[in-house]
Amino acid sequence: MDDVQLTKDSKQLLAIIYKEYLSKINNGVSKNSAKRVGHISDIYALVPDWLPDDALETMNGLSRSGYVMNSYGNSTIIDSYLLDKTIIYFENKNINTVKEIADWVLN
Repeated sequence: MDDVQLTKDSKQLLAIIYKEYLSKINNGVSKNSAKRVGHISDIYALVPDWLPDDALETMNGLSRSGYVMNSYGNSTIIDSYLLDKTIIYFENKNINTVKEIADWVLN
């Protein structure tokens, strides 16, 4: 993963999704199940201050770039998953706490 390829919004949303992944694992969810981001409504809940169209477009961009996998129906995301490529990137950066994720987003 190359940070340069990510817009600030993409970087922020990806960090939020990764933080949710870690939270799920810490609460006993299997890694496979924790990768599920969910329906577009679940994504909107992660970024409530964003316009829905902005969240959708950012997720589309993350999918095009290979960071998440989206399934579509009726012109929207019906399910989304975090990809191993993203998890490996964060693990290689030793980013595994909320503070480290926040610091990464700000850089």
